[in-house]
Amino acid sequence: MRRKKIIFLAASMLLCNKLGASEPLYIANLPNIHEYELFANNGWTGNWYVGYDHCWITELPPAPEKKNFKKAFIGVKLGRAKSLKQLKAGIQGEIDALSQKLAEAAPAEKANLTAEIESLKKKSPENAKIIIAVSDNADFSGRKSYLAALNSEIPLEGDNSEALNNVGESRWFWTEVPMSAISAKKTNFVAAWSDNPLFASVSYASVIAAGWSEKNKYAYLSTDNFGKAPKNPEKKISFFTPALCIRLVPDNKQIFKVSVLKAEINDGVLRVQANIEGEPERLRLRVFDDNGEVSTGFGISTPPWHITAHNLEKGRYSFYLDAEDRFGNRAESGKKTFAVE
Repeated sequence: MRRKKIIFLAASMLLCNKLGASEPLYIANLPNIHEYELFANNGWTGNWYVGYDHCWITELPPAPEKKNFKKAFIGVKLGRAKSLKQLKAGIQGEIDALSQKLAEAAPAEKANLTAEIESLKKKSPENAKIIIAVSDNADFSGRKSYLAALNSEIPLEGDNSEALNNVGESRWFWTEVPMSAISAKKTNFVAAWSDNPLFASVSYASVIAAGWSEKNKYAYLSTDNFGKAPKNPEKKISFFTPALCIRLVPDNKQIFKVSVLKAEINDGVLRVQANIEGEPERLRLRVFDDNGEVSTGFGISTPPWHITAHNLEKGRYSFYLDAEDRFGNRAESGKKTFAVE
């Protein structure tokens, strides 16, 4: 695996040196990032949740000569998130079950059960997030960490008891980091975890995608970080490797613009048609009410550029379109307001 990876990067560097980089370069444990298609879409999860006690780490080689690139991003591929309604219902279900036990418990057991109930009441799914970081060694403590994704924007896991919007395949989430954070000479470690104590099981947390790797010496799982940056890789992973990646982007002069071509609101459903110059890899509809941003999911990544927000309650709102391409260029439309009567 290591030898193949180095050969792949060396070939890319030869092209960069001769012609200058014109496309982003992806550095991962697999030569094609589309091969990360396990666990995070459907079927068996493998217990590969990203959580408070589940930090996934991959060891990547030194980056190619950085003078050919202008920006750096670290990425994680995530899916199978749970909706806010599901998370709240799960917490309440656990509280109800423990309350029933408490009512029937012996006096010696009541204190522990009461403590468990109070602990659950303090756990909140609001603004839950996934964190990502990069380091030139396996100790991430003291390193800057970044927001990879809010739980509300990760594609949802399907539910066999109800119909859900925003269910879909796992997606890559990219976070820009300083070029200085990527080492050209040392190994680069990339890690992803959550600082939310609720995310301590696959019943609550989203799932990281994986790819096949018969004997992967360069992927790890830490289960003792408890929401903090990991200090050392705890367990080596066999057979699979987590979808963690570095993307280097060259200087570019891509034309990239987005505007609202048409918008309509009907029965609490906002439908927006976008006009886009360029090639976005993600288009989001950002909707806001008096309390802040309203969850609208991941967005879309293929044309036609028609995007929808469902289940908007009565009230006044504003929205704009937010687009990003593979070079990390971002574009926003003007903000518009509307009301749901």
